[in-house]
This record gives sequence, structure tokens and C-alpha cells, in this order.
Amino acid sequence: MTEQAFDARFPVRARKTAERLFRENLYNCAESVLASVLLECGRSCPLEVVRMATPFGRGMGGAGCCCGALAGGQMALGMLLGRTQGSGLPPEDCARLAKLLHDRFARHNRATCCRILHKGLPFGTAEQFEACAVRAADAAELTAGVIREAVLSGTPVPAA
Repeated sequence: MTEQAFDARFPVRARKTAERLFRENLYNCAESVLASVLLECGRSCPLEVVRMATPFGRGMGGAGCCCGALAGGQMALGMLLGRTQGSGLPPEDCARLAKLLHDRFARHNRATCCRILHKGLPFGTAEQFEACAVRAADAAELTAGVIREAVLSGTPVPAA
């Protein structure tokens, strides 16, 4: 993977891909964010990886907890920058980036809890679908932005 994968267009590419994956009804919010960030930086995203994100849609399966789009972003962050044997970020450094992503998502959306973000939008309605599509796109862009900043500041990206 080259630095070119993390160029200035990386966040916008991730945003567009997440929205497309969501709108085509291929992936839920968590799946679309995770897959889009990985794909747009040149990584593969096998079905096994997407499947790990599946339960996070609808705030952890409809429980309404943490927004699935944010959870998918955190998974992408870990997949790209988390520790491996001999490389990747130490847990405390990855945690700092995870908090940065959380805080940016919270600032952008004024909440991180799915049931708060969707108050008054019953699941399955056109309004809820639209809100989730936009939120997944936003989360992918925010995630890619945090990852790009980390890479540009010298954070090494472990090989796949």
C-alpha cells in the first residue's frame, strides 16, 4: 500500500463508496463504512471481514446503542492501524485515534447513540434509510480523514 492510497481524495472516495454500498442495499451502516475505507485505501475486504461488522448495524442489532456507522469506522481504524506482530500501533496510540474519531463523529452528529440519532425515525421508513445512508457516508469520510492524518504524521500502516 502506498501513500498515494491516502491522498487528499481518500476521505471523499470512502464517503462515496460507503453511500453507494449502503444505498444499493448491499451493506448496513457498519458494513458499508468498514468496507469503503478498506477498499478505498487499496485493501481487500473479504466477506469474512464484512461479516464481523454485520451485528453493529442498527446500533448493535436494533438495541440502539453505539451507531453502527461509528462502529464500522472504528473497525476500519483497527484493521489498518491496529497492532500486529512486530508492527502497527501500540494499543494506547490506536486508542487515541479511536477517541479522536469518536469525538469528531459526536461533534458532527451531536450524539453517538443510534436511538438518539434516529429519534422519531422508525426503522424501515424512507426517512430513516436516508438518514442512515448520509450518516454512513459521513462516518466513512471522518474515518478516512483520521486515518489519513495518522499516516501523514508518520504512522506506519502494517501490510495486509
